[in-house]
Amino acid sequence: MEVLLRGGPGDGQVVPGGGETVRWQACLYEITSERAHRRGRDLRVYRHRVDCCEPYGRGSEDRCE
Repeated sequence: MEVLLRGGPGDGQVVPGGGETVRWQACLYEITSERAHRRGRDLRVYRHRVDCCEPYGRGSEDRCE
């Protein structure tokens, strides 16, 4: 399954994933109830978690694992 990332450095990326969270590079994205139409199909939208993103100086906390 592919999902659409919203916000953060991965904004607009379509990546393989599923479940409650998706990791893209050093950032965490959480599932939302939103869907978006991209590449001819509906994709689940995952929202960026700023508090769990290493490029923003965060991500070493246990809650981000």
